Amino acid sequence: MLKDKGLQAPVNEIKLMLEAGCVYRYAKRYREARDIFQGVRVLLPTREIGDLALAGVSMDEGKLSEAETHCLRALELNRASAAAYAQLGEIQLRQNNSTGARQSLQKSMEISPRGPTAAWAATLLKLASYIASKG
Repeated sequence: MLKDKGLQAPVNEIKLMLEAGCVYRYAKRYREARDIFQGVRVLLPTREIGDLALAGVSMDEGKLSEAETHCLRALELNRASAAAYAQLGEIQLRQNNSTGARQSLQKSMEISPRGPTAAWAATLLKLASYIASKG
């Protein structure tokens, strides 16, 4: 995912930053995680990975509108990002928007039916369909 010739920092350093940001995120040290992921976004301004990481932090903090904004920015950078559509679908589910969630999750699965986010998107799609049938 980080094989971009326009990288402004070595790939190994960016991977290390992402790993450190994830450690901070899972330790619930959101400010530090956010700072690191914002750095990734600055280093990779044309890639969606920084915004997706920031969306995850915002979701953990319960800031769903902010998380959605990060996902939409990620999709502006890469309309073919299955991960961005899957994450947007999860956010929409949390916002009780099962219709939007189903659309986003189906788009994720269309883009990458066997990719790394496919199982996650399929599970969330089943949940969105179940919620819609109960609503």
